[in-house]
Formats: sequence, C-alpha cells, structure tokens
Amino acid sequence: MMGSRVAVMGFAVDTSWTDGCAVVSVAGELDMGAESIVRACLEEVFAVPGMGVVLDLSATTFMDARGISVLVAARSMAERSQVALRVVGMRPRLRSTLKVVGLDTVFPDARPGL
Repeated sequence: MMGSRVAVMGFAVDTSWTDGCAVVSVAGELDMGAESIVRACLEEVFAVPGMGVVLDLSATTFMDARGISVLVAARSMAERSQVALRVVGMRPRLRSTLKVVGLDTVFPDARPGL
C-alpha cells in the first residue's frame, strides 16, 4: 500500500504502511481544525483487515479536547476492528493533558518523545 500526506494550515497527517502495520503520524496541532482529517485517516487504516495501527504523536505540538476525542475514537476503532493500537512519541506536555483528564492509563503504550 502507498502512503499518503494531508497538510493543512498548522498541521499535517502522514500515513505509511510497513510490515503489517499502518503508521499515522500527526505533526502540529491536534485540535478542532485537524480533528476530522485525522479521524478520516484513522478510519481508512482501521478499514484494512488485520492491520495494526501506530499513532505517532512525536511531532504533535498541542492537543485540546478535540484531539483527546480523536485518541478515544482511535481506541474505539481498534476495539471494533480487533486490531492493536499503539500511541507513541507523546511529548510530556501532551502526556500531562491526558493525565489531567484521567486517560494517561488508557494509552499505556504512549512513550515520551525526544
């Protein structure tokens, strides 16, 4: 499968496929402006049977309530599709946001970015 890139004012979403896994990388702000585009990319990758999904947030600089809703939706999509979801590269600021809303333990695979 081929990768894709969607870039819109303030953020970009890259999707790549490797070794039975889709990697969705979000750069910039994961907020209201990015929500529908990121969700659409996630829906696309979760539609591929048996494909694990990695959500890479190492280049994500900000996440508000809409961004949190994207993470929760991704988890629901993974459960419905019965595939693994890993959230990686989360910066300390984003991790703190999840902790404030009690979701830091819901995404145990998330690791601090460099």
